[in-house]
Amino acid sequence: MTQPTHVVLLHAYSSKNSGDGLLVDLSVDLLKRAFGDATKVSIVAADPGSFAQYDDVIAAPVLAKSGLARVCGAAGALLPVELNGGLRGLSRLIAQADLVVGVGGGYLRARNATEALKLEAGHLLQMRVAVRAGKPAVYLPQSIGPAMPAEPLHSHLARMLGSFAAVFVRDDRSAAFLARNANTRRAPDLAVLDFERRSAQLIDDARNVDAKVRHVAFVLRKAPSWTALQRQRYEASTRKLIRQLGETCRISFAVQSTGRGNDDLAYYRSIGIQDELVPLKELLATDRPDVVVSVRLHGALESILSGVPAYHLSYERKGFGAYGDLGLNEWVANAADFDPDRAMATILAADAIPAFWANTARACERIRASRDEIVAALRDARGV
Repeated sequence: MTQPTHVVLLHAYSSKNSGDGLLVDLSVDLLKRAFGDATKVSIVAADPGSFAQYDDVIAAPVLAKSGLARVCGAAGALLPVELNGGLRGLSRLIAQADLVVGVGGGYLRARNATEALKLEAGHLLQMRVAVRAGKPAVYLPQSIGPAMPAEPLHSHLARMLGSFAAVFVRDDRSAAFLARNANTRRAPDLAVLDFERRSAQLIDDARNVDAKVRHVAFVLRKAPSWTALQRQRYEASTRKLIRQLGETCRISFAVQSTGRGNDDLAYYRSIGIQDELVPLKELLATDRPDVVVSVRLHGALESILSGVPAYHLSYERKGFGAYGDLGLNEWVANAADFDPDRAMATILAADAIPAFWANTARACERIRASRDEIVAALRDARGV
């Protein structure tokens, strides 16, 4: 009897951030689609305890530690893989596996020297173990780069990625960053791929939904590393959009992340929103809005996967890449400089909801071809 394929899934973060948890779930689902339900997936996570639904999760070197232990682990990360005792468990695990896969996401980047050190001591450390093991590796749709300091880290990152069987990127800037690597391929975000798989039923159900928008839910987060002016514009514009939509719609607020430096609840309280807050997943299940306005990409995509149109206030390129792949360019705007009047007009247009689903339906053929390409790459790397 043929043994089931054993895959080591690197770079998982924490399911306390529902977007990162969703990416792990979708990665596992895609692997089982490629190799069957019996596929054994070993997950390497920064917060292993948050993935209690899986029975094979190990702590990521350095990233899963805290305090002094993390500092010491980071210092040891500079040693060659074979001399770093903290990597023995991961090295043994990969040696037993048939395939190494990088979870989809946006973790392979560094905008300054501090982030470069964190990248090297965390995610690149996992990559170095994979490279040394010589196992076939496929990285699922990523946003990759920038890498600062530009030349040394860029070359280091690109060289390791270039040694893998295939690296999928989810936006055009990442594709340009790795343009010299022949194994780089453009594909949609994993949640976009999953939408296509479920699109026929979702779109059919959406045709029976009342097109009038009466309830809008917001998924907000603290602005990332922007200038003070950008942060002021973001907060002023979101407040205005909430106020204007609230004149004709019921407004709800939902939380998508509460863990490890991504505490949306604290942000809501900091801007004076004292409403009762529930996780987005719970809101979609128990108090379904007609439209979601989400600053978090995977909050927007999770809403779409639940059959709810989502307007995305994007703070980085991954949002524009995903919405472009879905044929929804009119439903995404730059969170740092968006026009609330234009956003409201899009959301409340008479044909907004039917047009939303019609656009996604037209995009599905392209998305389906990309998903099939990823599945084929996984099977080719495994040699099946």
